[in-house]
Amino acid sequence: MGVLKGTGPLFLALLVACLLLCASTHGPRYQKFLRQHLDNPRTNAGRDYCWAMMQRRGMARPCKDINTFIHASRAQLRSVCGDGGTPYQGMRRSKRPLAVTTCELRRMQGARCIYRSHAASRYIVIGCVHGMWPVQYNEKTSFFIT
Repeated sequence: MGVLKGTGPLFLALLVACLLLCASTHGPRYQKFLRQHLDNPRTNAGRDYCWAMMQRRGMARPCKDINTFIHASRAQLRSVCGDGGTPYQGMRRSKRPLAVTTCELRRMQGARCIYRSHAASRYIVIGCVHGMWPVQYNEKTSFFIT
């Protein structure tokens, strides 16, 4: 029995180390996902929300054709990878609609990207690693509520 008592802390330490390794291994992909898609609470950028956000997030040189900003917390996004989402075409679909703003490139005006913005609630579809880290947003399979 004394041997089993000593293995508990060792097992816990190994489990924590594994979780930290998983987080750090996928950290760059997760951080890129957050940079490209998370805006919570929604930034007050006036009428040119999309232009301002695409500029700030480094997606306007060259102009990105389409990008969606999700106005939810990190915890809400990560929950879609778990019990807040369901399997959907090899990814995860949110069980509840989330507030989003989609920016769609309309044209270029000189060096400036002109975007059309569309704010709505949407079931989002994301790719996750290790069942807890969102790393990919699927624009084509995310859909608006009807």
